[in-house]
Amino acid sequence: MFDELPLFRATDPATSRAGARHVRLRLASQQHRLLAVYGHPSAFNGITDEEAGRLSQLAANPKCCYWKRCSELRAKGLIRDTGRTLPGSAGAEMMVCAITDDGLNELGRLSMDEARNA
Repeated sequence: MFDELPLFRATDPATSRAGARHVRLRLASQQHRLLAVYGHPSAFNGITDEEAGRLSQLAANPKCCYWKRCSELRAKGLIRDTGRTLPGSAGAEMMVCAITDDGLNELGRLSMDEARNA
């Protein structure tokens, strides 16, 4: 799944290149918060990145680039473009994405990690 992702720079050492292939979502990370929003039953038909940013409350943080995290979730195959669009807050059409089976599995793994750490 990660073979095509640019998770490292060409100038990074070999250890960074090797480690990038084993990247997993971390509990309470921005990606996890967004994935949880996409995994909510009310979002199963899909939502825009802007909606996900708002619902996760990441959009309220001016230092957060929630749209980049959504792009990373798409690249990892955890959410997918549904082929539909909806107007965003600025009126422009935005892609609607939905969680994938891999995304649901990843949410389950993170829930198990959370339970173990409780």
